[in-house]
Formats: sequence, structure tokens, C-alpha cells
Amino acid sequence: MATEAVHGNSMPVVIRGQHYPSQRVAAQALGVKKSSISTMLSRKGDLSTCGLRKTGLQNRHSRIPLKLGPFMFESRVQAAQELGISRDQLKRWLSKNASKTQREMLMSAVMRLSARMAT
Repeated sequence: MATEAVHGNSMPVVIRGQHYPSQRVAAQALGVKKSSISTMLSRKGDLSTCGLRKTGLQNRHSRIPLKLGPFMFESRVQAAQELGISRDQLKRWLSKNASKTQREMLMSAVMRLSARMAT
């Protein structure tokens, strides 16, 4: 259990037998957003799958390599992280329906990464 300060109104949660003093602490420990925990509680009433990766067809592209300019990324997730953008933003910029402006924004992000790597 984390030892950091917890707000007085925090709701303790138990996920797969692990006790957390708040949803925020649990989210940080599991690498998810706090909203993921509250959403799962309200929709399913169960946190047993919180923080676990999806499997099957929904996740089939999670490890497909992606080449952008001079960079080769293991996945879109890694590319988005290294470019400093969200996965959704990267998905829109890579879409076949992406506008010229969106494609230019993607190339700009790649160029910024290249500049960071050069220093």
C-alpha cells in the first residue's frame, strides 16, 4: 500500500486483493487513469480487470512496428509516448482521412523528437 498523503474524502478500493487508500493511488499503481477506476465501478461494480490489458481482436495492433521518418517504434503506444502526444491523436494523424494539416502536425512532432534526440 502506498504511504503518500490521502484526502480525507478518499474512497479506499480493493483490486485483486490489493488494498489502496484511494482511487488515485490505485490508478497510479496500476498505470491507469483515475476515471478508469470510477467508470468501472459505476458500470460494472467490479474492479477485477482494472489495469489488465485487453486481449483478442481489440488489441491486435498493440505491437505492430511503426516507422515515422527516421524512427522505428515497437508500437503506436510507444510512438505516441515518445512524440509527446496521445494515442488517439496519433491515430487521427495516421488515419487515411487525416487532413493535410494533421499530417503536417505529425511530421512536426517527428521533427521535434529528432531535435530532442540530437541534443
